Amino acid sequence: MRAALIKAFGEPTDVLELADIPEPSGPAAGEVLIGVEYAPINMNDLYVIQGVLPVRPSLPSVVGNEGVGRVLAVGSGVTHLKVGDRVLIPLYAFSWRERLVVPAAGLFSLPDADPKQLAMLGINPPTASLLLDQAPDLKPGDWVVQNAANSGVGRSVVAIAKARGLKTINLVRRAELIPEYRPPAAISSSWTTTARSTRSRQRSETTACRSPSTASRARAAPPSPARSAHTAPSSSMPIWAEDQW
Repeated sequence: MRAALIKAFGEPTDVLELADIPEPSGPAAGEVLIGVEYAPINMNDLYVIQGVLPVRPSLPSVVGNEGVGRVLAVGSGVTHLKVGDRVLIPLYAFSWRERLVVPAAGLFSLPDADPKQLAMLGINPPTASLLLDQAPDLKPGDWVVQNAANSGVGRSVVAIAKARGLKTINLVRRAELIPEYRPPAAISSSWTTTARSTRSRQRSETTACRSPSTASRARAAPPSPARSAHTAPSSSMPIWAEDQW
């Protein structure tokens, strides 16, 4: 059976290798044998390989922190799953292999959906949900602002917020990311136009804009004795805002 494993912690390109490992034994009582279909590559996978996370497997070790697969066999006492069911692979079960045996407790049959998308449900979406849960006073129609919106967690925040009736303002780090995430109905506008629309309480369905540069803010601000004498370098942060209400 093929698997991706490490024999030492380090840079993934240096220590990761494809190897043949023994087939897992049949599932014992309360366990299931899973045939892995897809296992994504996440930053937390790379951190485990580098040895910088608290999760430090004994070496040599297979790696991979999430994924999806089909149940190939069930152990005695397992009644909520059957052969053929598609399930998420438990977190940190080291999924970068063809087959593995895991406890059946906590597993459930997944609905029919794109398995590539299902494979990524274990880490980023729950993190996004927990982030939104940290503000229990949020109610439908409220706005949520987030940075790094193009990350896996950020994309999940957008989707979960929409399902909860929330609206999002999403900041990304590069201007070229804006068209990728901006809905077709979005319009481009300057920061000034967006601010003017907000002040006049005009409802904008979707807006995408760039924040003003440090230098332009300095020019627009009144003189201040505390302001540094040197000119700040020009910098800007692209932003896209999606009104999802």
